[in-house]
Amino acid sequence: MKSSAPLFSRSRLLPAPAAAPATCTIRLTVDAASITALRQLAMRVCGEGLEFMRIALCEGGRRIRAWLCVRRSLAALLGETIARQLPGARFRKPFRPSAAQP
Repeated sequence: MKSSAPLFSRSRLLPAPAAAPATCTIRLTVDAASITALRQLAMRVCGEGLEFMRIALCEGGRRIRAWLCVRRSLAALLGETIARQLPGARFRKPFRPSAAQP
């Protein structure tokens, strides 16, 4: 005998996972002496919106490459703040975040 009723009611099912917020990666290089200031700046501006920060030494060790993965809604603010506070920072690609991008 087969029943067409579901085994569990809808209220007992797990909720669907929430969609992850859209993120983008800001790629830049900074002087080795400025990496701590960059990290502090990113944490102050983004807080929980900073998904991860990856750093790697460039050849010679004077400059450091940094990848900042942040929520798209915070990317423009962080990019402008970095450009103002760390004049030695060089964005690896032209940094123009757009709200129209998915």
